[in-house]
Amino acid sequence: MEQFKKIQSKIDQYSNNIEEALSLPEITIKYGLNSYRYGSSSFLSDLFDPVEITNETVFYDLGSGYGNIILYGAIKYPEARFKGIEILEERNKVCISLIEKEGIANATAISDDILKADISDGNVFYLYNPLFDFQYEALLNKLYQISLKKNITVIAESRCIFFDEAGWLEQYDLKDIDVVRKIKYYRSTKY
Repeated sequence: MEQFKKIQSKIDQYSNNIEEALSLPEITIKYGLNSYRYGSSSFLSDLFDPVEITNETVFYDLGSGYGNIILYGAIKYPEARFKGIEILEERNKVCISLIEKEGIANATAISDDILKADISDGNVFYLYNPLFDFQYEALLNKLYQISLKKNITVIAESRCIFFDEAGWLEQYDLKDIDVVRKIKYYRSTKY
């Protein structure tokens, strides 16, 4: 994964400058009331282990930031498609630039609100705490509608309680990172 190490280094360079320049009042006026926290899994190699990735996989990172997850996944699994949705254009532009510079054909990134974007082609959805608590109900409803047409997998890193309580999802794997952080894997049960 030498290619990804170079990408990660570039992401770190860009993200430090961009995050320091972001103004919460300005981005709230521009994009509305959303969670703009930035964080990304540092357990990339472990993250994908419990998920079956095939040429049928359409993997979404909901709240993709600078694209760490989708870029890593796209390089490791060239047969699958990886899509990132990030509300902040400033972050998303970095991901788009890296996709183009590295010629990663199976990754795309869009700047949009994950509650409004069309994600219906997806079958794997990863989240690293992209929403405020009151927004999870809308996201769960959106994912539930997709699960009525096909089996889906949800990977939640942080804020897992909302997925634990969804009666149409069953947990099938757990990675304890530390006392507080966990990565939980869920499958839909309705389809």
